Amino acid sequence: MELYIYYRIAEADAQAFASELDDLVPRLAARCPGLRSRWLRRPESRDGLLTIMEIHHHPDGLPEAMVTDIEELLSSWPSTRIGPRHVEVFTELFTELPHPDVHRRSCD
Repeated sequence: MELYIYYRIAEADAQAFASELDDLVPRLAARCPGLRSRWLRRPESRDGLLTIMEIHHHPDGLPEAMVTDIEELLSSWPSTRIGPRHVEVFTELFTELPHPDVHRRSCD
């Protein structure tokens, strides 16, 4: 399971967001050992707003307790956020291959 969370910030607040992110990353790592997180943004702004995407996953999966910890820590973060955080949960396409001749492939 992976968490995909997106929200918007004002383009003018990008530096403040980056500073908050620098403070957040070690706290998140300490609270959720082994968690792998990434922050992305849409390349364009819309009406002066940037869309930020967080992706959180753990190599051993995300147990419910870790998801709760992530949500608690990030619920009011970032302070520069405009509007709500939108949370999406994704899992592996197949837990088992549907047919022996079907192989998981990545796009290279």
